[in-house]
Order: sequence, then C-alpha cells, then structure tokens
Amino acid sequence: QRELGIGYSSISVVGDRLFTMGAEDDAEFVFCLDITDGRTLWKVHSGTTFKDSYGNGPRGTPVVDGGRVFALGANGDLLCLQKDSGKVVWQKNILKDFGAKNIRWGVSTTPLIDGRKLIVDVGSKTASIVAFDKTNGAVIWKSHDDVAGYSAPIRIDVPGIDGGKSVPEYVVFCGKSLVGISPTDGAIHWKFPWLTTNDMNIATPIFEPSTRTLYVSASRNTGRCSAYRLTAGSKTVKAEHLYTNKEMKNHYNSCVLLDGHVYGYDNSVLRCQELATGKVRWTNRSVGKGAVISAQGHLFVLGEKGEMAVVEANPKSYVEKGRFQALASKRAWTPPALARGKLYVRDLERITCINIAK
Repeated sequence: QRELGIGYSSISVVGDRLFTMGAEDDAEFVFCLDITDGRTLWKVHSGTTFKDSYGNGPRGTPVVDGGRVFALGANGDLLCLQKDSGKVVWQKNILKDFGAKNIRWGVSTTPLIDGRKLIVDVGSKTASIVAFDKTNGAVIWKSHDDVAGYSAPIRIDVPGIDGGKSVPEYVVFCGKSLVGISPTDGAIHWKFPWLTTNDMNIATPIFEPSTRTLYVSASRNTGRCSAYRLTAGSKTVKAEHLYTNKEMKNHYNSCVLLDGHVYGYDNSVLRCQELATGKVRWTNRSVGKGAVISAQGHLFVLGEKGEMAVVEANPKSYVEKGRFQALASKRAWTPPALARGKLYVRDLERITCINIAK
C-alpha cells in the first residue's frame, strides 16, 4: 500500500506495469508504477487539478495500446505518452479545442481505442463525439450534438440476422442521449433520449451479442435501466426498445454481465437482474454501495467504505464466500482491477495491492 495522488481514476495493468492518474496540489499526473512493489517508474504532468467538494483530481482511466498510453484528465487534457518512458507524443485539450464546457463533476469518460481511432465523448455542440487519429491527435471525424456524459464509449459488433454479416457500432452514453454511430464516419444510426438529474449518465453500456441486447442504467431520482434489441442491416444498425424499469439504477459504477444475468448496484443495494426480462432475481445489501467486477464465476464487490466481499455469480441467490477490509476508507468509489491473482484497489488518497491467489 502507498499514498497516491488524489483522484478517482481506476487502474490499467499491462505486463509488470500499472497505470493510473492522480492530483498533487494544483497539478494532475499520469502515474506508471511497478506492480511488484508500487514504486513510481515515471509520472507525467497532465493538466491542472479539477476541484470539487466530493473529491479533487482525475476521474478517467488510462488506456494502454501497444507502446503508448492514452490519458484524459478531469479538465479535458488528453495525452498520448510513450509507455516505457512517459515521454509526451502529443497533447491537446478537448474542452478548449471544441468549445465545450466542463460538466458538473469533471471530465470522467475513458477514451476508446479502435484500430487507428481514439474515440472520446467530448460534449461540444458541434462535436459531441470525436474520433482522433491515435498516432498524432488529428481529428478523423466528429459527430452528434449533446453534452458529455460520464460513461465510456464501447465498440460492439452487431450480428446479422440469419447468419448475415455483422456490423460494427460505437455506443456512447452521452449526457442527454444514448446513441449508436458508425465507426467509419460517425453517422448516427439510432438515438434515444436519456434525461437524468444533472446529466448523470455514468455506467458503461453492456452488449450481449447472442441475443443482440444492449443494456444501460443510470441513477438519481430519475434513474432507471433499459434494454434494446439491435438489428444489423447492410451497413447500418437499428435499435428497438425492449423494456424500461427502476429495478437497477447504477450510480457511479457499472454492472457486469454473466450468463444472461446482470449483477450491479441499484443505488446502495446489490442486485441480480435477468437481462432478457429485467426481472430481479435477488437483492442483498452486501458491503454497501460500491463497485463490482467479476472473475472465474465470482463477483468481487468493493463497498464505498473499503470493505470487499467475494460472492458467487449465482442467479438463484446471494452466496458470499468471504469478506475483508481492503481499504480504510470512507470514499472508495473507484472500481478495482484484477490481474494475475493480484487485486488493485484505491480510494481518494492511496492504492493497495492484495494477493488473492492460492
């Protein structure tokens, strides 16, 4: 365990290195740590510190692609760095470049890498979603008109009907809408309005290809979850609404999907929900409001007060295998990371590596 710059950035582990972000005083940094002992291998200044009463610092998570690291700060600073040294390859500010205002709790999205393209939910009136060339930061295309959400874009491949050819699609949960767009040119294939208090669309969308089902969830007093059936055409995708209910309202973290069931937080309680119907299979308060990741048929559930539970991914009932105090914290909002038997957790001020392998 060690102190780390303040922030909610999660963790990417590649080889023997760990990448995250944090703020020290008035500056935000991208950190590269050695996974064996947590020592800093390099840190790079990435912008000024975003400040908020709920916690200062960056919110997005660095993305590693080959020999480069891509990081987006809470004030809109987007950097491409060399993985080995941290040397800046290119840098820009998405808010200044596209005339966008920062959102209430700071830029929080994590960029998506897809081939040559780097996809970012910018939130400008003229460029809500932007595809950059990852090699040099040049704009390939820009699309849509919406404020930014807090969610991360995803790339999916929608299977064709009756064995037809699949069609690639970007799904972006913006501040006021859920959209599906063409990876080629950013053309909008479909769009649904998604209005929540303070535009708090945070959770990452989930896609189940065998049933072509797309699932999204948001919280606050306007929260709900919805599912859609996607259909691939010759070069486009259509979306049909399946259901909407208030049984799962993700606040600051996303669900996980396993064997046709969604596991996640309906505000402060952990739930298992059937993807096809939206029916809740079980509810348990577990370790309190928190984040969920999954591995080897189990859920690793981190409560916001730092308590961790290991739970069977069992749609029939809540079966807890054990719990422990992972962090001495009152604000562990960052989703954990798991790599090669090591669990990495962090709160606003420190990062901890826990060996859970046998």
